[in-house]
Amino acid sequence: MKRTLLTFIALAIVALGTQPSFAAGHARKGDPGCSISPAESPVGATYVVTSWGLPTGTAINLWVTGPDGTTNGSPLGSTPDGTFNLDESSDAAGVWTFVFSGPVKQHTVVYATCSVEAY
Repeated sequence: MKRTLLTFIALAIVALGTQPSFAAGHARKGDPGCSISPAESPVGATYVVTSWGLPTGTAINLWVTGPDGTTNGSPLGSTPDGTFNLDESSDAAGVWTFVFSGPVKQHTVVYATCSVEAY
């Protein structure tokens, strides 16, 4: 059951990776979003992953999918203002996708997705 859930989450993240980020110019004020600065980064260099508009007072999870398709998740906890700013780095070249989601229960609610190209 756990393996099936993780497989579903990984497939959802990959599918979302092909969708435009919630940070696109069409986002309304208050809509969740995500951006990475800089959008391209050397392997091993630090970049900042920023998310906003997330729910407050509820657990937020971060799912990171590397260029090899491996997905790792970590709980971030809750945020009092709906934002997270995370210093990250990539250990391999390729596209890295970051997904901010709600707690995993019956299904996962995805709030924001963004990607960085490591070279």
